[in-house]
Amino acid sequence: MTTFPLGGLDLGATGAFAAGRLDAESEAGLAGQVAYLVGQFEPPPTPVAAGLQRVMDHVGGDEALLTWLDQFPGRPRLVTRALELVALLDRYGDRRAVVAALNHRRLHVPDPPSLAERLPPVSDEATLPSLGGEIKARLGDDDPAEAAQLALDAARLLADLAPGLHDVPGLADLEPLAVESVHALESVDVS
Repeated sequence: MTTFPLGGLDLGATGAFAAGRLDAESEAGLAGQVAYLVGQFEPPPTPVAAGLQRVMDHVGGDEALLTWLDQFPGRPRLVTRALELVALLDRYGDRRAVVAALNHRRLHVPDPPSLAERLPPVSDEATLPSLGGEIKARLGDDDPAEAAQLALDAARLLADLAPGLHDVPGLADLEPLAVESVHALESVDVS
């Protein structure tokens, strides 16, 4: 298979994949290309977007694309699991009880080094969702290890907050979801 620069997509491979004619090694390469593009903030050029859409259509849509990517080690699996964490940060991060628990924790426990420079001195309803944005930004970089560490530390932070929020209405499911996210991210190898 031809090697493409980061941000490239082998459009021939997308066609072969959609037709069910791509071998396993080429499919893994395509998954890496797709994962890189999914991690980008900027939309890809039209031909690349069309190729991504072919892949998505073949696997069964947006959610199925993440399931497909999760089958492949490295960046594809990292993107899938980090985006699941970002969804948790977006879903729960602006809740008043979560913000209060975060501020309380930060008074007594130092922030993990990878988060210390990214968190403001006082947390508010934008702190955890903006951390999700920072994770997404790192997914698009050429250093997936930094994105993996940031996502893992953010997942651990959320999991640390969750037990104290179990009795808060609407937050009972945060703990198992956060713990699951930690375990999922711990098993990702991007070296």
